Amino acid sequence: MLLTHSPPAGGAALDQVLIAFGIFLVTVVPLVLLGIAERRGRRTPLGRLGDWAARLTGLPRWAALPMGTALLSGVAALVGVYWDVPSHIFFGRDEGPLDNPSHYPIYLGLIGIFLTGVMSASLAREPLPARTLRLPGNWHVPMGSVLITATGLVAVGGFPLDDIWHRLFGQDVTLWGPTHVLMVGGGVIVVLGLQLLLAESRQVGSSGRFVRVLSPVLAGAWLMGASAFLMEFDIGVPQFPLASQVVLVGLLSAWVLVFARMQFGPGATVIALAVFFASRALYAVLPAALDMPTSPFLPYIGQAVVVELVALAMARRQLGYRFALVAGLASGVLGMLADWGFSRVVMPYAWPTELMPAFVALGTAAALAGAAIGAWQHQRVEAIAGRDPLRATVSGVEGSAGGRFRSRHAVGLAGALLAAALLFVAVPPQPPEDGLSAEFEVTESDESQDVAYPHEDAEPRWVHATVTLRPSDADEGAIWLRFLAWQGGDFYNVELERVDDGVYRSTEPLPVYGEWKTGLRLHTPLRTMAIAPLYAPEDPEADAPEIRAESGERDFIHEISFLQRERKEDTPAVLWTLGYLSVGVVFAVAWALFAWCYVTAAAGRQRRERATVA
Repeated sequence: MLLTHSPPAGGAALDQVLIAFGIFLVTVVPLVLLGIAERRGRRTPLGRLGDWAARLTGLPRWAALPMGTALLSGVAALVGVYWDVPSHIFFGRDEGPLDNPSHYPIYLGLIGIFLTGVMSASLAREPLPARTLRLPGNWHVPMGSVLITATGLVAVGGFPLDDIWHRLFGQDVTLWGPTHVLMVGGGVIVVLGLQLLLAESRQVGSSGRFVRVLSPVLAGAWLMGASAFLMEFDIGVPQFPLASQVVLVGLLSAWVLVFARMQFGPGATVIALAVFFASRALYAVLPAALDMPTSPFLPYIGQAVVVELVALAMARRQLGYRFALVAGLASGVLGMLADWGFSRVVMPYAWPTELMPAFVALGTAAALAGAAIGAWQHQRVEAIAGRDPLRATVSGVEGSAGGRFRSRHAVGLAGALLAAALLFVAVPPQPPEDGLSAEFEVTESDESQDVAYPHEDAEPRWVHATVTLRPSDADEGAIWLRFLAWQGGDFYNVELERVDDGVYRSTEPLPVYGEWKTGLRLHTPLRTMAIAPLYAPEDPEADAPEIRAESGERDFIHEISFLQRERKEDTPAVLWTLGYLSVGVVFAVAWALFAWCYVTAAAGRQRRERATVA
C-alpha cells in the first residue's frame, strides 16, 4: 500500500456517504418487509428459518435464530476491527470510509447485529415471556429483542455520526475516538441482549445441555467483545494512560467470570476463557496473513483460577453477593499480580513494578465493581428465568420497597457508579507541564529495519538519536519512555539505553522519511502523556507542517496533538463540549437501557403470579 498524497482529513465524500446509505437500505429493507409479512401471519422464509433454528436448539424461534445471526455478525464486525486498527497503525487515516476494506465487515456486521433485533421482534409469538414491550397492533416483543435492536442501532448509527464528527473536529485515528466507542460499545452490549434473550427463553421452558452451556459461551463472547477496547494496548500503540488498561482488565474480568461462575457452576470460567482464546486466535488470522500485528493479550487466567477457588471455598453457601465481593477482592489483588507477570512477557508495554501498589488498588476497586455488576446481572437473569432472585447478605429487607431495592439493585448500582468513577479517573490523558523538553542529537544510520509495506516514493532515511531530557529528572517514575514510529507502512516501539542521568540513546534505527511519524513518548503517573516530535511529513489536508528530523531541542507536547494531527485545533471549545456530551449521553442511555430491560423483564414473572393469584 503506497501513499503518494495526503488523504482527506475531514468527512467522507458525498458519493461514499450515499453508497454507505445504499448498503444499509439494501440489507435492511428486505428483512423489514419479511418481518412485516411475518407479523401479519404469513408464512415467510424468515419464519421457516426461525422455526428450524428453534427445533435445532430447543430455544423459542425469537431467540434461536437471533443467537446465530448475532454471533456471526459480531464475529464479522470484530474480524474487521482487528484488521482495521493495525491498518491505521501502519498507514494512518483512510482515503475514505469505503476505501478501507476492513470497514466492510465492520459495517455489515453492525448492520447484522441491528437486524438481529429486528428479526427477533418479527419472530415474536407465543410462548412469550411474562413481561414484554407492547407495540401497536398488539405486538409483544421480548425485552432482549428491544435491547439488541436499540444497541444495534447505536452501533450502526456510529457510522454517520463518525462522519459528522470528522467534519466538525477532524479525523481521530484511535480506537477510543468517541464515535468509535459508540460503534464498538453498541456492538458489544448486544451480547448482554443475547444473555437476556436466553433468560427469557428459560422462562418459557427452554432447557437442556445446549441451553445450559450457552450461558458461559455467551459470557466468553462478552469478554471477547469488551476486550476489543484494549486492542491499542495489546498491539503497542496505546493513546490513553496505562491505568485505563488496568481498570478495564479488572472490571471486565471480574464481571464476566463472576457472572459465568454463578450462572453455570464449576468450570464456567474455563468455558468462557476457551471462547475468548478461540476468538482471539480467529481474529489473528487475517492480520497475520497481511503481515500486520496480531495483538498479544492478557489471558485473565489468574482471575479465572481465583474465582473458581473462591467458589470452591464457599461451596456450602449460596453463591450470592458475598461470594461476588470476595471473588472480586481476591481476583483484583491476585489477578493484578498475575497480569503484572504476564505483562512482562507478552505486552509491548509492561506494567512497571514500582507502580504495582497503585495498580493493584485501582484494579481491585475495578474488580469489586465488576463483580458487583456481574452478581446483579446473575440475580436478574435468575429472576427472569423463574428462580428465586438472590437475597441480600442482610436478611429481612425484602418487605418494603426500599428493602427490595437494597436487596436487588443497591450492590449492582454501587458497582456501576464505582466503575464509572474509576474510568473517569483513569482514562482522560493529561498534557505535560510547561518547560519539559528533549535535546535531540541526530546521527545517520547505515542500518534499517524491515518495513512490511515500504514507501517506494520516498528516499529512505534512518537515524539514531541521543536524547537529553530537560530537566534531567523528567523521566523520574516514568511508566514508559521510548520512541514510537508509525503510519509509514509499519510501526516500531524503540527502547532506549541509558547513557547518563537524563541522557538516553535509541537502541534501533528510527525511520524519518515519507509518511512516517516518529517521536519520543513519555508517560508519567498517573495520566500525563507527552511526546517530543522527531519527524513528521507535511500534511496539507490537516494543515500540519513538516517536522524535520534534525538535531536540536524539542518541547514535549500533549501526545494527542501529534498522534492525532488531523484534529482541528480551531474548532470552538463549545462544539467540543457539545460533541463529547452528545456522544456520552447516547452511550449512557445505551447502558441505562441495559439495566432497564433486565429489571423490567425480571419484574414480569412476579406480576404474572400476583395476577394469577388474584
